[in-house]
Amino acid sequence: MPQEKIANRQLFFILFMIRCNIAVAFLPVLTTADAYQDAWLSSIVQFFPAALLLLFFGGLGSRFPDLTLAQYSERLLGRWPGKVLTLAILWAFLHMAAVEVRIYADMLVTVFLPDTPLLFLITAMVIVAAAAAHSGIEVIGRAADLLFPIYLLMIVGSLLLPLPLLKVMFYNLEPVLARGFGPVFRGAVTPMAVIVQFLTLTMLIPSLNQPKRGLRTSLAALAGASTILIFIAVVTTAILGPSPGARALFPFFKMVRVVALSEFVERLEALSVFAWGLGLFIEVAAYLFCGARGLSQVFGLEDYRSLILPMAAIWITMGVHVSQNAFQLLTFFKPAFFAPYALALIVIPFTALWAAYLLRKFFRRRSGEL
Repeated sequence: MPQEKIANRQLFFILFMIRCNIAVAFLPVLTTADAYQDAWLSSIVQFFPAALLLLFFGGLGSRFPDLTLAQYSERLLGRWPGKVLTLAILWAFLHMAAVEVRIYADMLVTVFLPDTPLLFLITAMVIVAAAAAHSGIEVIGRAADLLFPIYLLMIVGSLLLPLPLLKVMFYNLEPVLARGFGPVFRGAVTPMAVIVQFLTLTMLIPSLNQPKRGLRTSLAALAGASTILIFIAVVTTAILGPSPGARALFPFFKMVRVVALSEFVERLEALSVFAWGLGLFIEVAAYLFCGARGLSQVFGLEDYRSLILPMAAIWITMGVHVSQNAFQLLTFFKPAFFAPYALALIVIPFTALWAAYLLRKFFRRRSGEL
């Protein structure tokens, strides 16, 4: 079948929305540790280790621009070790998608639709994303082109609406570094580890018009999303206060909800909810496409589309059963658990791949000298 292609611009949009969704969902720099009023500093700090991890697992894609992870892992490690490694990465797509769909569904049930079955909401979201994934990465890319301006406008609008209140609430951001850098570093751990979302890059690089610039595009998406994360942390902490914000399940959503521009203009949280839903659609569609494509290459299938429907069914089931409630999911993202889990999915497989790549390169150079 012909190779589908997307522009690097569209990859930027996809990764930007994937990264921003976690900030809109529950603002991990504030809720997963004890950074409190220094959460905005954690938002800055997390960028640097996240960028290093992105360079670590994205660098091989630049050296194999025409191959996905499933293909170059078999070339470097051999057939069966390469397949096992690919399946571990595909598990990350499955798990992260199920977790984020469940978070959004829990929010809808808790706040807007208390009588709606959780299964119905999760099924609706996954089926819509599966339709886009079945149509191919080009359709997902065009959808990202269409939705990104709306998504960004909604997020920026949600951040601009509370600005008149910030003049009297900036005291919530003080004192800066009152407890030193320890809480700042702890607040940066989870958002740093969430870079595991960008493993989608390893499956999307061959689909780019300029695959060798894929890593640069991903770094730009990370920088742009980190900028949004900083502003969300500042505004949310200033409006809610550090302790109430850290205790909130959905702090950004709660912050927007308390803003009322006048007696007649209130309940503006629809902006953030709508933006979150748009970003989640692109995110789950990208996960489903990457997962199905990778699995088809592991099993030697010519077309990934036959796997979309069964994978969607698995994701729906896992989304329902991945946790008992949203509070349990928030516990999953605590640094003590999530960081080792996410880093293991990155460090172990890609250390093996880099070692194999460098050894092959070394022996090839030695044989050339002889």
